[in-house]
Amino acid sequence: MSQQGTTAGTESVVPTRLEHLPGLDGLRGIAVFIVLLYHHSITWITGGELTVSMFFTLSGFLITRLMVGEWGRTGTVSLKSFYERRVRRLFPASFVVLLAVAVLWTAFPGSGRRFAPWEWLSGLLYFENVYLQAAGKDYGGLFGLGNPLQHLWSLSLEEQVYLVFPVLVLFMMKARHDRRAVWRLFAVLSSLAAIGFALGAYYTDHRPLWNALPGLAARCEGSSCAYYATEVRVAEFLLGAAFAVLWSVWKMAPRIVDTLRKPVFAAASWPLLAFAYLVWWKVGWRNEWADRFFPWAVLVNGLITLVLIAYSIANVGMCRFLSWRPIALAGHTTYTIYLVHWPVFLWWESLRLDLSLPRWRIPGTDWVLVDRFWSFCIKTTITLAIVTAIYRLIEDPVRRRVRWVGRRLYVWLTVIALVGVVVVIGGRDRRAEAGDLLSSLDESALELQQQIIAELPAVPDDAPSDSAVDPALPARVLLVGDSQSWVLSAGLEAWAAANGVNVVPSPGVGCGIGENTPIEYLGVEQDERRGCTEWRNALPQIVGKFRPNLVVIVGGTADLSNRRIPGSDEWSHIGQPVYDEWLAAQMTSFVDVVAATGARVVWFSSPTVRPPYVAGETGVPPFDESDPVRVAAYNGLIESIAASDERVEFADFATAVRAHPGGEFEPKMRPDGAHIDLKYAPELVEWIDEAIRTVHGL
Repeated sequence: MSQQGTTAGTESVVPTRLEHLPGLDGLRGIAVFIVLLYHHSITWITGGELTVSMFFTLSGFLITRLMVGEWGRTGTVSLKSFYERRVRRLFPASFVVLLAVAVLWTAFPGSGRRFAPWEWLSGLLYFENVYLQAAGKDYGGLFGLGNPLQHLWSLSLEEQVYLVFPVLVLFMMKARHDRRAVWRLFAVLSSLAAIGFALGAYYTDHRPLWNALPGLAARCEGSSCAYYATEVRVAEFLLGAAFAVLWSVWKMAPRIVDTLRKPVFAAASWPLLAFAYLVWWKVGWRNEWADRFFPWAVLVNGLITLVLIAYSIANVGMCRFLSWRPIALAGHTTYTIYLVHWPVFLWWESLRLDLSLPRWRIPGTDWVLVDRFWSFCIKTTITLAIVTAIYRLIEDPVRRRVRWVGRRLYVWLTVIALVGVVVVIGGRDRRAEAGDLLSSLDESALELQQQIIAELPAVPDDAPSDSAVDPALPARVLLVGDSQSWVLSAGLEAWAAANGVNVVPSPGVGCGIGENTPIEYLGVEQDERRGCTEWRNALPQIVGKFRPNLVVIVGGTADLSNRRIPGSDEWSHIGQPVYDEWLAAQMTSFVDVVAATGARVVWFSSPTVRPPYVAGETGVPPFDESDPVRVAAYNGLIESIAASDERVEFADFATAVRAHPGGEFEPKMRPDGAHIDLKYAPELVEWIDEAIRTVHGL
């Protein structure tokens, strides 16, 4: 990089002619593809969050590199120019996407297409991360009941940094124009980064520092407090910023570039790139790396990113591949891809289409392209089509000052924002009337209940009790309980087909084993749970027709709620003697119903649940149903029922869930913190198989 004088006859202390680094475009292009796969819930990507961390570090490097170069040319940093560039670069696409979401979600409300006004406004005003942190929303909610704008937390965080960071740089470097000023800035940025990483470790076990301020209360728990915290995540940005400052003044930088260009080091860039993507695939905030995510995983990831930046400056090895135009082009539009993809993904999933697309086997492998593969292709294609339109019609022309010139930019942004606010606030009732994911699940379960009664053939008394495929298994299994029984039965379809077992679910969505009573379910007081009485009344007919050989009881989250049990006007709950006595009698009565035709009963212990906060649907976490003390008391009651009733066997399902490699709340296995998707926990299918075999063989 050449050195340009700041004035005639003087030499700049830092490089001022900054070459484009196409390798970084390609790096971002492939990384955003990992984000798409991760948000599609690809099973072999158990990490994914560190790609966003990499973006933070890259942004810090690139922004600071430009600012230091400007300081080298002019002796100052123009705040007006900086903020105008940021507004032109970021706001148009963001505002258009926000308006589109507001209009589409309001015009076409439906299951899985809801959001609260504050969720939209927090995205518009760039404090989404603060809102999520204060509300105690878990990042894993993105995979379950997340709103279409929840992904804007990272962009909000960056905008908050951009608001303060240039002022800090200008303050540190305005007084002097020499190398000492640059080194002083490096020392300050490095120190602030270290503080941020330390706060990440602290927040893992503590509430945010601002929680101590009067009138403020953060509802986040554990690593969620660190995940959304600007004061923590800014460390990753500052790491890249400090590296940009160091590289501009460090005398060793040219030597490092020369070293990286040597054949052996150039070749080493390929395994480094492979290792980086392995880290992004596997190291996650919600898997076995959770305890080390803050600060160690993000710190190591940041250091890997710095090495990749150095290679990009040298432009050797893997950088030639990353500079390939299609990949680099994706890097150019990373921001817009990230903006657009999540609403598109959520909309597509909310349609719940049964595509029945071709299942193609890849030659020479056991891999089969199934509907999930085609669904990803369709969602990605739609995303890229929208991104192309936004980039060509709005984002790029506005950035180059071809469109929305001068003050017209702010007029257009104001109009878009005001229209969006009117739609969001005015359409609140319309969106609220639409069925959300939970109520849709409830309705579908009730329809399934009616369908079971109507279509279930009457099984004769002398029907075989053993599977024709594997006599060690029962011929007919009935899964009963709450919606967990329904979700588990869906995950057992392949197992049932392979083993010749007829598995029928009979779920009472949102219902407990105890009869229908006034309840405080997930923080919301209700006179009764919709459909619970109908579910209980339908069970004897289903059992009589199906004549199960084995009944699996699973779930019962509503039994952990506060209830007004018969004979009392006070709220009571599991763990209190009067409630335990009532529920034990209810459990025994329930067994009488499901075992009426002589079936054995295996009762699964209940895993701890962590239901998501849903604006307008639930109270505010933490929920009583998530209390581990209540869960333990409930499982103890199940175990005591099994010990006193020879028809019932206890199976410790909760322990098996806790042993899941990604942890009991791994987002793909439990996207909403409650239901268990067996597709992402094959070891639980094996556990259930063994439990059924054991009880059937007694």
